[in-house]
Amino acid sequence: MVSLGYHGGFMLLWAALILIVLGLCSCKPAEEGHMKAIIGAVLIDGLGGPPVSNSVVVVAGDRIRAAGAGSTVAIPAEADKIDGSGRFLVPGMVDVYAHAEAAVSFTAGHPANPDEARARVAELAKAGAEVMHLWKLETAVAEAVLEEARDAGIPVIGHISTLAEAEFLVKNGVSGFVGTICDRQTLDPDFLARLRDLRIFDAPGMAACPAEPHNTERLFRAGVPMALASDGADVARAAERLAEAGMPPFDVIVAATRNGAVALHQDEQRGAIQAGKRADLLLLSANPGEDIRNLRKVVLKMTGGEWVR
Repeated sequence: MVSLGYHGGFMLLWAALILIVLGLCSCKPAEEGHMKAIIGAVLIDGLGGPPVSNSVVVVAGDRIRAAGAGSTVAIPAEADKIDGSGRFLVPGMVDVYAHAEAAVSFTAGHPANPDEARARVAELAKAGAEVMHLWKLETAVAEAVLEEARDAGIPVIGHISTLAEAEFLVKNGVSGFVGTICDRQTLDPDFLARLRDLRIFDAPGMAACPAEPHNTERLFRAGVPMALASDGADVARAAERLAEAGMPPFDVIVAATRNGAVALHQDEQRGAIQAGKRADLLLLSANPGEDIRNLRKVVLKMTGGEWVR
């Protein structure tokens, strides 16, 4: 047996480590190995700008790598190529109501008092809750939830049906509403301006009331950010109701995508077709900018970079 000695063994070990590192460096990153390029679609990116014809959107892993006009976005040779010619690409819709899980919801009688409310908010904050929902709480309990959540930096969404509920929640720092102001009286311009200036959103939801859709249109015309809430029903129908209330289709698309993500404080991650954001996409066979009902005409759907049925 030949002994290499300390130095010889050390050199062999060092050489082996170098070979391993070189091998790792030569490997393609995991995200690069699953690239997809959607080519030629009309891009409606959710940000409210004009559509981009003959676009290219490149997806790597679960993220958008690049998006824009075909003349400005390089198509990786190794990407799977999807022909989007004659089709329309929009972000996946963001349903504010879908985040109204029981675990983060505060309803009448639960919690029973302000101290219990504060303790529950603290527990949810410790668990990493991203948003909280309020339904018709007693005044003192609602104030406790809103104060504790504000201190924890967690947005609170209030579910409303009256102007008095909306005014109370705004006064106490709510981030936005699900529901419609059903009161028949004309909404105060100063109140509408406050909603607009504080960027407090409204997601009208699906419940009908005598003043709806008129108050929804008043909120929109006043510049209040609008979002989408399905009330656990058909998300496409929720978008159609916004259009029926007088919102132009492109504004409905923004409400259903970017504004929903902003409402949930998730706009850095999703809600638009932009580099770095999650690849949640809908490829449509007809233009939703002409008729919002075309959001139902889905040819392909992508969630987190993967095609789904």
